[in-house]
Amino acid sequence: MKVNRKQVSTAMVLSIVLMLASVAIVKAAPVAQEEDTTLSLFQALIVGVFYYFAMSPWFANLGFTVLYRPLIAGTLVGLVMGRVGEGVAIGANINVLYLGWISAGGSLPGDPGLAGYLGTALVLGGGLDIDAALAVAAPLGLLGGLTWSLRMSVCSIIPHWADRYAEEGNIKGVARSNYIYSQPFLFLIYAVPVMLAAYLGSQAVGSALNWIAANAIWVMNGLFAASGMLAALGIALNLKFLLRGNVWPYFFVGFMITSLAGGNVNLLVLAIIGACIAYIHVLFTEGIGEAGPAAPGKKARKAQGPLTRQDVFKAWVRWLCFSHSTYNWERMQGMGFAHSMTPIIEKLYTKKEDISAALKRHLVFFNTQPDVGSIIHGAVIAMEEERASGAEISDDAINAVKTGLMGPMAGIGDTVQQGIIIPITLAIGMSIATGGNVGTATTGNILGPLFYIVSMAILIWGLGWLLWWQGYQQGRVAVTNILKSGTLNKVIVGAGVLGNFIMGALVVSFVSLSTALAFNIGGTAFHLQDVFNSFMPNLLPLLLVLLIWWLLAKKNVSPTLIMIVIIAVGILGSIPIWPGLNEAGEAIRVGLFG
Repeated sequence: MKVNRKQVSTAMVLSIVLMLASVAIVKAAPVAQEEDTTLSLFQALIVGVFYYFAMSPWFANLGFTVLYRPLIAGTLVGLVMGRVGEGVAIGANINVLYLGWISAGGSLPGDPGLAGYLGTALVLGGGLDIDAALAVAAPLGLLGGLTWSLRMSVCSIIPHWADRYAEEGNIKGVARSNYIYSQPFLFLIYAVPVMLAAYLGSQAVGSALNWIAANAIWVMNGLFAASGMLAALGIALNLKFLLRGNVWPYFFVGFMITSLAGGNVNLLVLAIIGACIAYIHVLFTEGIGEAGPAAPGKKARKAQGPLTRQDVFKAWVRWLCFSHSTYNWERMQGMGFAHSMTPIIEKLYTKKEDISAALKRHLVFFNTQPDVGSIIHGAVIAMEEERASGAEISDDAINAVKTGLMGPMAGIGDTVQQGIIIPITLAIGMSIATGGNVGTATTGNILGPLFYIVSMAILIWGLGWLLWWQGYQQGRVAVTNILKSGTLNKVIVGAGVLGNFIMGALVVSFVSLSTALAFNIGGTAFHLQDVFNSFMPNLLPLLLVLLIWWLLAKKNVSPTLIMIVIIAVGILGSIPIWPGLNEAGEAIRVGLFG
């Protein structure tokens, strides 16, 4: 038992050490002073490397889930430039655009990592204020999607190299194919372009935006107005997964409570209240502690074979770190699955033909949510162990477990983790970082990013290993038993209640939309916004979120198109040509947005 605990601790500490080492390198870099905000080449290189880290396997699955988020990206760039407070605030502001960002099935709807790292670097390096962050970040996020397609296409070549190693029964060759061969290419397409753009582009971007501010201030005002509306897109993306079933009223409960509080709420406290409400809902609708029937005639395995807990742990670490290192269109996570099985295959099989067959059956297509889906790997390891011990388990039986379960586990994992847990913890981290003033704060608190990092590490490492080990212990019936018990359904329902409640609160806290239109009637000025406020506070933000949700969920409109339209509407609505009418019918030239 001691050995296993040490190994778990080693794996967790390794990621923290890598992060601390990166920070140590940052502190050794020359620090830009306020009067000279231009990035040095070395600083630009570090920014590029951080972006590569966010898309690489070296941080035990905290790259894509943590370093990739603009809140963390802005903090790290701020450290690089010696302006961490501004970096935290800029990262939080940019993260508003991607609060509901969900990547499922290999798709990438924009690139929050590129927007966060390069956007923050260009804003700080160009001597711009925080309001300019959204003007820079929004187009960068769209551009990053092209790089993702390039990555997924080129990496489709590497599985064929692994196939040759599998034919030879070369376990180490298959492993190298997954975690080594793709990395120089990823460094080239991620680190190098960001380094060059940060080094060469900051002054140019700064000059361009300063010219716009001096000669067409309404453009900057429009971008600022759009930033407040873009938060509605992020929330609406989450509502695609949340506003359903019998838990949707909690969205309006969260909205009304926060609205009545004037928007001045502590999101962490609100999340705790939401969790209590979720528990009460599940208690009265699903029952707490009432387990459903187990799968009839199926029990967990009573005895295992030659594999030890250490062997199973080694396989989990490989999956944790390298599940997406050679992600590609052809086989998705297939390379990562085969790599995770290499210590198991090495322990169970000695004949070359058996090793070759095992490698080939795990190099096929596979794709699921990596944390919740880890229960599949545990079950497959148990099947391999039984097969090696003489049980009649065919290749088709093993592949049936993988293909039959990867879809349901992906649906559950993406909905709960990407659709609920990540947005809520991010929102709380952003609120802590900006003192509850997301969108207006000019400096930030590093405790916000730290809260998000620690929360996600606990979730990813803790849940991932728990499900992996349970899958191994129970074997093929692991998922069936969990589904039959009803426990998973209770968790999903409770998460839906909490998610709706918090999303309703975020409409008030994050979405900013008001109108400056006014009318003179009988010598009295009537402001349209006052009419809305008298009917219901924050009515316009609520209507905007519901409109975007309707477009996404009911009309299948592209989020990218909605983002472009919002930016265009924000700019056009800020042109001072929109007429209101006074008593004499004369035009009053005001902007549509205040």
